[in-house]
Amino acid sequence: MKTQNLLTTLFLFSLFSLSAQDKVLVFTKTNGFTHPSIGAGVTMITNLGNTNGLWTTDQTDNANDFNASNLAQYSAVIWCNTSGNNLLNASQRQAFEDFIAAGGGFLGIHAATDTYRDRSWPFYNELVGGIVQTSPNHTSNNFNADMTVVNSHPSVDFLGTTWNKSEEYYYWKNNGGQLFPGNIDLLMVESTGSNDYDEARPISWYKEYGGGRSFYTALGHNSSDYTNDTDFIKHVEEGIKYVIGNTLSVGGPSQQISFQISPNPVSSIFRFSTSDVVKTKSLMIYDINGQLVYEGEIPSEVASVDINIENLSNGLYLGSIVSGSQKSNFKLVKKN
Repeated sequence: MKTQNLLTTLFLFSLFSLSAQDKVLVFTKTNGFTHPSIGAGVTMITNLGNTNGLWTTDQTDNANDFNASNLAQYSAVIWCNTSGNNLLNASQRQAFEDFIAAGGGFLGIHAATDTYRDRSWPFYNELVGGIVQTSPNHTSNNFNADMTVVNSHPSVDFLGTTWNKSEEYYYWKNNGGQLFPGNIDLLMVESTGSNDYDEARPISWYKEYGGGRSFYTALGHNSSDYTNDTDFIKHVEEGIKYVIGNTLSVGGPSQQISFQISPNPVSSIFRFSTSDVVKTKSLMIYDINGQLVYEGEIPSEVASVDINIENLSNGLYLGSIVSGSQKSNFKLVKKN
């Protein structure tokens, strides 16, 4: 029995990055326009991680940090209003590609699509999912418009059907602009004017790419977004959870099914939510010794269920959700 438990534990360790907290690296290097909101973005991401207990945050604008040994400690790299070209050399670019291929997460904020706009790094262009056009790049700042929620995902599910926001809305249509296949759109802004590039267009999307996960939002031009806009803050928080693996995704790129475990960390009861109400799902939770501590079934046609784990000891637990022939894993932190 001890040997079997040890094998189970080693198997689980191979599935999860085992620490009570993930680490994220916020990359802020610019070789173009430098947004004054970068500092506010780093502070917001740091504070979110400290509050929810799910990640710790490092920040860098040093390209030398893009090497295999350093990137290995992170669950995700967040490109926060980066801009311009030639941010990384060839070996640094390869290290980041290897990081994604190994299951690392990527999250891009606003000017991340104003990065490598010259297409000198096609991998990055496809990973972030868009290139902003030039002349003009965007609407005037604080242009007020409605965005429509077009797909279900924890980063937008709390918004209802529309989100009204004043923003610098990017254009993607002309003069080098591009949107890449494979993006799963989350937010579409309404037409912002009479030009062809003002047409209704995606503003946020996600996808699995190259072995890892990618989430992008074109929102976040102003510093006030990161300090006062609770919807934007929640939007980015859930995006980070997705790319570090705390939001589940079952299925391949053509069959994306999003799951959410919240709150996480949890003191007693967490809610498992899903947009998949077709299949019955099995949920298992293990302690870090490989012992099964919870097993339950979530029937079809049920979008959410509350699960009580108040009798479990504080610490890190490892979960597995099975839907048909698909399986995904997640981490859960139990605390008082």
